[in-house]
Amino acid sequence: MSARNWFWYIEFDTPTHAHMKGLKRIVYRHRSKYQDIVVAESFDFGLVLILDGKTQSSQKDEFIYHEALVHPAMILHGSPRRVLVLGGGEGATLREVLKYPTVEEAIMVDIDEDVVRISREYLRFMNEGVFEDRRVKLVIGDALDYVFSTKDKYDVVIADLSDPLEEGPAYKLYTVEFYRRVAEIIGDTGVFVTQATSPTNTPRTHAVIYRTVREVFRYTAYYHIFIPSFEAVWGFVIASNGRDPRKLESEHVDRELHRNNIKTRFYDGEAHKHMFSVPKHLREYIESVDEVSTVEKPIYMPA
Repeated sequence: MSARNWFWYIEFDTPTHAHMKGLKRIVYRHRSKYQDIVVAESFDFGLVLILDGKTQSSQKDEFIYHEALVHPAMILHGSPRRVLVLGGGEGATLREVLKYPTVEEAIMVDIDEDVVRISREYLRFMNEGVFEDRRVKLVIGDALDYVFSTKDKYDVVIADLSDPLEEGPAYKLYTVEFYRRVAEIIGDTGVFVTQATSPTNTPRTHAVIYRTVREVFRYTAYYHIFIPSFEAVWGFVIASNGRDPRKLESEHVDRELHRNNIKTRFYDGEAHKHMFSVPKHLREYIESVDEVSTVEKPIYMPA
């Protein structure tokens, strides 16, 4: 294979750790007001969405990330009617949310209209036309402003955000002040879930996100799954003031998926049990971190 026909893309996970992907071509590149947006065709993962040098989703395995993010929270709630998605410009998070027949309204708030536009054009296989669904309300705006200004209540809030980069648009959405407001809009019976970076590549960031969420909610748990296109174990944090995610059992997961006729490729009761079975060394480290992220002193990815 001639080197002139393809190239290596190096993605830095931290300043001292990186991984590489072989790319066939850049399909689309654009600098928005907020970030660098790239859609590329890779050899191993198909089309890949890359924001500010970080892989967000790939054609081959995006279903792993999005099913892991969405379904534990939706099933933990039991009958979500109103769902708020923060970020999630590809539309794949909405795709999973809308599988639930109880959902009457799904609001998605994304700051970058260009990501949504590009995803509708180039990544339709991810969103499957969800932006045309009558239950969807798309808001182009700052998720922080939306959450603090809304007078509405939600059953489930899903934070499908970019990582807390110091120069990025999302770091304030990983602070205790933000999580307190989320707790107000979901009440005692609502469920919150957020992507929480990698517990293996950026363990301190992951642990601080968990500790910060735990500062606000009565019940909080972390869970992890390997995402091949990220070349990392990826972390999530789920929380509620009325429902304990640690008591969600695999049999109940399978029963609810079947009852709601929800088709998944990755997630089921066995996968759920695996995600919440975190190795001892990671548990010990995560539980040892006592730092809380605040607006005055936010947690950032290593730089």
